[in-house]
Amino acid sequence: MAQQAEARRISWLVLALWVETASLLWILAEAALSGFAAMRAGSLALSAFSADSGIEFVSGVILWVRLWWEQSHPDHGWVDRVERVSSALVAGCLFSLAGFISFQAGQALAMRSGMLESPLGLAVAVASSLVTPWLAFVKRRLGRKLHSQALLGDAACSMTCACMAWALLAGLLLQWAFGWWWVDAAAALGIVAFVLREAWESAEAAWSGAPHLHHHLPDSASEPPSSSS
Repeated sequence: MAQQAEARRISWLVLALWVETASLLWILAEAALSGFAAMRAGSLALSAFSADSGIEFVSGVILWVRLWWEQSHPDHGWVDRVERVSSALVAGCLFSLAGFISFQAGQALAMRSGMLESPLGLAVAVASSLVTPWLAFVKRRLGRKLHSQALLGDAACSMTCACMAWALLAGLLLQWAFGWWWVDAAAALGIVAFVLREAWESAEAAWSGAPHLHHHLPDSASEPPSSSS
């Protein structure tokens, strides 16, 4: 029975690794395409979305290594220390990103400057608003099966990215439909709100050593702890 349970867990770990690999490839494409679109259109919202995707990619790589190490090695003692350091680095990057985007958005509002239309940015926002909620759903199911707080936290990261994509999409559509020059800066500030929440939770995880759980997945806190997290 124990061997069957272990084999089942290994199969879930393998599936989680495949899902996380697909997620990383998507995030990388998302960051690159939205960054290119931001340069072409001069969009603050797209810039914020691209930069946050880049930071999410770093966090995803760390989780991928954790999953791979659990599959391949019996000792997980170093994983918690690595996540604590990485959480501190991610928090610093996110706070810096929030400050930079807020400053740029304030300048854009003061100068009454908007952005150029961006079909590529719109396509990325549409794709991300569909793909990332699905990734969040799959990661959350696997996190529950593996009793992994780390994977549940990553699922919440994907859901936050989906919320950012919806904010970005709304801003791009309003700019295109009505030509409102201030929409891009407003959408960027909306994205900053998500970034600050991510930054604060990463800082708390680094300070306390507790898992990065995210408040909008309330039942994740009830998941039983295990060595996988």
